[in-house]
Amino acid sequence: MKGKKNSSCTELSRRRFLSGSAAVLASAGLSLRTKLFATDSPAGGDEVKIKEYRTLGRTGFKVSDMAFGSGELAEPALLEAILDAGINYIDTAEGYGRGRSERIIGSVIKNRDRKKVFISTKLGLRGDLTKEAIKARALKCLERLQTDYVDCLMIHMPSTVEHLRTEGYHAAFEELKAEGRVRYRGLSNHGAQWGDVPETMEKVHLAAAEDGRFDVALLVYNFLQKEEGERILKSYKRKNIGTTLMKTNPVLNYMEVKEQADQMKEEGKDVSERTQGLLERLKGRADATEAFQKQYGLKDFDEVRAAAMKFVLSNPDVSCVCPTIKNFGDLEFYTNLSGARFDLEAEKTLASYRAVYGDLYCRHGCDRCESSCPHSVPVNTIMRYNHYFRAQGREKSAMVKYAALPRNRADKCSDCSGYCESSCPYGVPIQGLLLLADRNLTLA
Repeated sequence: MKGKKNSSCTELSRRRFLSGSAAVLASAGLSLRTKLFATDSPAGGDEVKIKEYRTLGRTGFKVSDMAFGSGELAEPALLEAILDAGINYIDTAEGYGRGRSERIIGSVIKNRDRKKVFISTKLGLRGDLTKEAIKARALKCLERLQTDYVDCLMIHMPSTVEHLRTEGYHAAFEELKAEGRVRYRGLSNHGAQWGDVPETMEKVHLAAAEDGRFDVALLVYNFLQKEEGERILKSYKRKNIGTTLMKTNPVLNYMEVKEQADQMKEEGKDVSERTQGLLERLKGRADATEAFQKQYGLKDFDEVRAAAMKFVLSNPDVSCVCPTIKNFGDLEFYTNLSGARFDLEAEKTLASYRAVYGDLYCRHGCDRCESSCPHSVPVNTIMRYNHYFRAQGREKSAMVKYAALPRNRADKCSDCSGYCESSCPYGVPIQGLLLLADRNLTLA
């Protein structure tokens, strides 16, 4: 009875936290808002400004190295500050907030010099895929954005090569381009979605490079997933295709994961062999973390996150990075990294992090284990939602997305033999992590 009471209190606390998270973020941003909008420079004379611009492939547009991923955009004032900081690449989509992101962008951009901002929006390949239907959706994007044209119209997550070649999209694009409504063609991809026949991120992006019609691409690249990303980046470089990055920060304080797993065990919610195995694997991480932080003088993991960003910014094949900027604190953190380069200290930091935590990172867009799952659990999708929840602070959004999965969520994993773990080339204890993800994301 005691365990049930504790569990109920925990869930109530989580719900209260989630419902109040927007207010907390807003109040946290207010202290920085004065600093960002002040007429005088911040203390020390360092302005929060972009320091580097790069050419976006064959488009020729000079984009800020730190761009803006607008998936969580809720306040026009934040976008005003982002533009004032010199960020001039905006990544959005028709599905972000059911069009809310585009509407807020439109309300701000209409008062700016349109030619100085590169806007990329995305259309998902679903429903009616005729030329007429896709063109109508694109025009709705323009309407919400309050602009005569969009710089790049992307296919949102073509998770198979067949989707990439959808003729309705390409025919609609050609008409829109002839009318001056769009300028460049693009795609985003970070692995298969639920219900798809799994094809890796690498396969889709390499096919896009060979296709020849695409001008801009959005992909996953980070220091724990560098080989695949670098092959894609080199392929795009050869074709002079602009490259924008997402999910560049695989850094997570795994002590939080250990605490969650321990709490899960205490509550008696799941004592499966796989969860116990994950707990065993997490033993000793506390000592490793303490030694790691002591060696590098780290007070928190923001320094590791900064090193991770320096890693991707140092790749000359990268045009810009599109982090999710949720508040003014995020804006300051990312903008201050503009122009940064990977140095020896950052390299040592990431090498140590990789040694301690590398086997606990489920690679975005990997998909290599999904075909082995007898329950067809969408591993890539679920772990991405958990990344939103844990690493990006997008708790409510991640939980809603998880609840919307039509079938086979991670609760199927508790009694499985662990086919996914057996087929993982990186040795990730994915079954145990899926069970923890299910606990994070369940709206109960």
